[in-house]
Amino acid sequence: MAREAIETIRQAEEKAKSLLKDAMQASKNSKEEAIKLAEVEYNRILTEAENEAEMIKNNRIKEGEAAAQPIIDKGNADAKVILNLSNDAIESAVNNIIERIVNANGNS
Repeated sequence: MAREAIETIRQAEEKAKSLLKDAMQASKNSKEEAIKLAEVEYNRILTEAENEAEMIKNNRIKEGEAAAQPIIDKGNADAKVILNLSNDAIESAVNNIIERIVNANGNS
């Protein structure tokens, strides 16, 4: 009877060791899988954030270009007007500027 009790205890200890070993392996596997899932989720979130940032950047560039276009168009129109000035108009403007500078400094 004592021998049977000892054998039962030994079997129970072996079963407990086996269960503990299996539990530790399951825990390790769960941890590894959680790390892999976390990495996949991290990469998904990062990609989503990068895509959203790119979209926001592109929208802001388009808005900036739309806001700048009237200024560019006015500058081009002004440049055409200046480029199309006759020599007489340019000479007259230069003389007016010279006259103002000379009169302003009192060196007449």
